[in-house]
Amino acid sequence: MENKLTWILITANILVFLLVFSLQAAGQEEAFKWIFDIFSFSWATKFEVWRWLTSLFLHVSASHLFFNMLGLYFFGKILEGEVKKQWFIAIYFVSGLLGNFVFMFSNLSPIVGASGAMFGVMGAAMLLNPIKKIHFYVFPLPLGLVAVMFVIVETLVVYFQADFGNIAHIAHVGGVITGGLFAFFYNPKRAVKGVFVLGIIVALLLFLGPVFALIAGIGGIILGVIDMIVGFFLYGAANIISVIWM
Repeated sequence: MENKLTWILITANILVFLLVFSLQAAGQEEAFKWIFDIFSFSWATKFEVWRWLTSLFLHVSASHLFFNMLGLYFFGKILEGEVKKQWFIAIYFVSGLLGNFVFMFSNLSPIVGASGAMFGVMGAAMLLNPIKKIHFYVFPLPLGLVAVMFVIVETLVVYFQADFGNIAHIAHVGGVITGGLFAFFYNPKRAVKGVFVLGIIVALLLFLGPVFALIAGIGGIILGVIDMIVGFFLYGAANIISVIWM
């Protein structure tokens, strides 16, 4: 099976989401809140080491899960083909952990989600293979361009999701930087070339801003619709399996 680790991580995140939200669907609100209380990460709980891992698999809504897993799918499968398995695992979990720690020093609120981990995977992938073509919004585009646009679209679309709550932008930054540093350690020459290519891509975005803004706008609408559909099925599945708690 290609991209085995990427699919394992996506599946694990989805299963955790379904189990957690099946509690809410079953009317077990106290148990639902307890899960987030005991497994989230924050400044006050920084020495409870299990939270370093468990917080990466909790998501507060279907939208939160969808956008993180979408990014992991696009960037994870490429990075997994570029680096050794142990490097892929390290990039994912260390980026998620450091992203959460960066957030912890800037905000006392609890944090959950795979955002830092996903952005770390993206940060490494866009430096190691920025010109790899992938299909995003049905357009064949270089990975580096998609990575930049993904940050824009993900931020704008998710920001307007009422059930999403606060976005830990600083954790995203921490994840991207961590993934980028891993890329430099793994293959310095390719990472330097990647930085140069990304510079060209950013300049291209500035020069052709309206064109890519239109693509991003169309993509944002498409993703918003897909997000609602995915949310319908995820919450529906959680409702179905809620019978295990009744």
